[in-house]
Amino acid sequence: MSVANQPSPLLLGEGGREAAWGEVPPTKHYLNPGAEPHQNFISLILLKTMLYLSLDTATPTQALAITRDHDVLFEAQIRPQTKEGPGLLSLVDAALKHCQLKLEDIDRFVVSRGPGAFTGLRVSMAMLKSMALTLEKPLYAASSLEAIAKDALPSDAIVAAMIDARRGELYVAFYDTQNGQMRALSEELLLKPEDFVAYVEHAFAGKTVVCVGPAFPTYTKKLQALCDKLIIRPAVIRASALAHLVHEKYGADDAPEIPLEALEPKYIRQEDFALPKPFDFSNPGQFRHES
Repeated sequence: MSVANQPSPLLLGEGGREAAWGEVPPTKHYLNPGAEPHQNFISLILLKTMLYLSLDTATPTQALAITRDHDVLFEAQIRPQTKEGPGLLSLVDAALKHCQLKLEDIDRFVVSRGPGAFTGLRVSMAMLKSMALTLEKPLYAASSLEAIAKDALPSDAIVAAMIDARRGELYVAFYDTQNGQMRALSEELLLKPEDFVAYVEHAFAGKTVVCVGPAFPTYTKKLQALCDKLIIRPAVIRASALAHLVHEKYGADDAPEIPLEALEPKYIRQEDFALPKPFDFSNPGQFRHES
């Protein structure tokens, strides 16, 4: 089933404006027709723009973006209603066609490393790993919570980026701005709502805290009942924010901090999965049981 036949996701053209499926975002022309050829060549070297394809599947909503530096060429958030809905590859294909690009045109891939849904994180990371490896392009990872805060800041308040961790718990990290730059005020935490409120009252007493993220509206009533001073703003994770984080952190020639073969999702709740035990080759019958 084609993506076009699915419920329409949110699509954004360049600069964040709304775009239709068939619309091609405007292209920026960097060459000066009146300039000497060597001047245009130098201009292109100095600009050294980057095309990013970024993907987030930390929550049930799949988010994908194609950006050129800070310009958004395509952005979509889609929540498949069934397992037969559009897959990630179909979404990537639709995005590339929308921008009249080929996969090999992408300079950098960016994936969410979590925290978030175990299966979603592994599927998206495996897919982008294979693309990056095949095309010999770098794959960068960014935090889902940091991407949420990136969209919420700048703000005079403390921003608590929050994702539903299930089991009545929340993935949380706190941020603010200092000298115009986003700053993390905590590690990425796994907290119950009452523990979150206790943390806020202890660490940020007397300060305004804005709770932002896809944890809402699920946890809105619960948190407001515990602390009526919290400001709550539902928000999705935008894949373009992941790309912007990477673009601001890494220079044009900077390699990812974590090499491709070592890149793994970040799990805060370790018991969500079980690591296989190493096989003892000295005891090939170790899994046999006498009847």
